[in-house]
Amino acid sequence: MPNATITVDAALKERLADLASQSGQRVDEFVEALLRRIADADVRFDRGVPVFPRRPGAPTLSVEDVDRLADGAGE
Repeated sequence: MPNATITVDAALKERLADLASQSGQRVDEFVEALLRRIADADVRFDRGVPVFPRRPGAPTLSVEDVDRLADGAGE
């Protein structure tokens, strides 16, 4: 497999390092696993936005549900 260089900004580097630390992995290992999962995912793009298929049985949120959750209101 050919090597590639991916450039990220300082904020993303910091976040990836934090997530890797939480998982007990080196940053390179963590990022490689993350990118492999993304590459293997069943994903399509709709106007440049990644769209993942719904899981079987997953609920569909209504506009009211989203508004309620965005406002921080409980169930």
